[in-house]
Amino acid sequence: MLRDRVQKQQNILRVSPAKTHWLKSWTEVGAGQRDELDWRNVVTEAEQIVGYPTSFLNLRWLLNDEIANTAIHLRKLVGTNHPLLKSAKNLLIGSKSNLQSVGLIILLVSKAADLPQNMMDQHTSGVLHAQRALAEIVEMKRTGHMIHKTMANLKEKEKHGDKYKDLLYGNKIVLLTGDYLLATCLKGLGGLRNTEVTELISTGLRDLVEGDFLGERDDENNPLPSKPKASNDLNVRYQWESEDNLGKLGSNDYLGRGKDEWLLRTMLTSGSLLGKGCQGAMKLARRGEQMERDGYILGGHLAIIWQLYLDVRDFFTHPYSYSLVGAPVILAIWEYPTVYSYILEAKLEKRPIEYKQLYYAVRATRSLEYLTLLLEDEMAAILKISDRFPVDDARNAIQRMALTIHDETLQYME
Repeated sequence: MLRDRVQKQQNILRVSPAKTHWLKSWTEVGAGQRDELDWRNVVTEAEQIVGYPTSFLNLRWLLNDEIANTAIHLRKLVGTNHPLLKSAKNLLIGSKSNLQSVGLIILLVSKAADLPQNMMDQHTSGVLHAQRALAEIVEMKRTGHMIHKTMANLKEKEKHGDKYKDLLYGNKIVLLTGDYLLATCLKGLGGLRNTEVTELISTGLRDLVEGDFLGERDDENNPLPSKPKASNDLNVRYQWESEDNLGKLGSNDYLGRGKDEWLLRTMLTSGSLLGKGCQGAMKLARRGEQMERDGYILGGHLAIIWQLYLDVRDFFTHPYSYSLVGAPVILAIWEYPTVYSYILEAKLEKRPIEYKQLYYAVRATRSLEYLTLLLEDEMAAILKISDRFPVDDARNAIQRMALTIHDETLQYME
């Protein structure tokens, strides 16, 4: 059965023999238990491996006087439908789409890389105390940024009626809470006493902010895909793995170029910070430049496959309100530029986009085939790069997390 699945993937997706090797390895991970793979079980097992319940990773940051006072004010927002309420719920209860288990991944990569002999007395369950602190810092940095993004759009005051003052009050809480978390993260970075790691994580925050301003946006400040443009050289692709990640990631030249635009957006908004978190963990353990680079690449690919899952789920479960810069839409526009007319006409006529019509237009393209190819590429890359890490249990946990996301993405597309 496994051999047939690999052969089917090789025939339909036209993968290379080298990639087929990694796909075969993937099918053998947890063989006999594939159907029972559940996200909560995978996370629980991973937490046991790193010896730290990361579901409570940020409670030490949240349960203090400053945030406790904020929680009191949150009660005033009940009934206003302010976006902060939903984010607060996901933050406390937990959601797969929330922080993408950023902290847990950094801890797993830290353990999977093993520690030098001269650091064996500074760890708990194979992870340095400094690496745990870094995982918390990166997770809370992303949390603070996500809270900032829940600002309600109050441009049209009369549209909100009596709720306007409450929503405005909610925006003030959003601003102050996000600022507090980001400031605390910077203080924690200083406590690591490692200037290279501080620079690395700071550039990750820079990339997050830059991703929020990439390309055009609509009146509600939602990102819009760029107008598709012909490429004079189809062999020039966005090679994020080999670029200097301390400098500016990519360029605006990749906008309007399908997969390249989507990869650039994903690396800016999530891949950079997660990848640099894993890279920083390798620096703290002094594992060498090659392992640091491997950590960055592995974190980047994990963020990419996660974003692919979120985009596919969003597209198929919310056909009236999905992201216009999600992978299904961007890949469809790249293949059939006429699909972009649904967005362009709405923009020129200053009217809302007909999401349902655009949804069917995207479904009529070969977008799903390209999504499947991209998904398999990312899964193969994760397996290949993760096999360079020596500690078996942590490496297998990383692969099982990617496996679960991979399979759920396929389920949505099927």
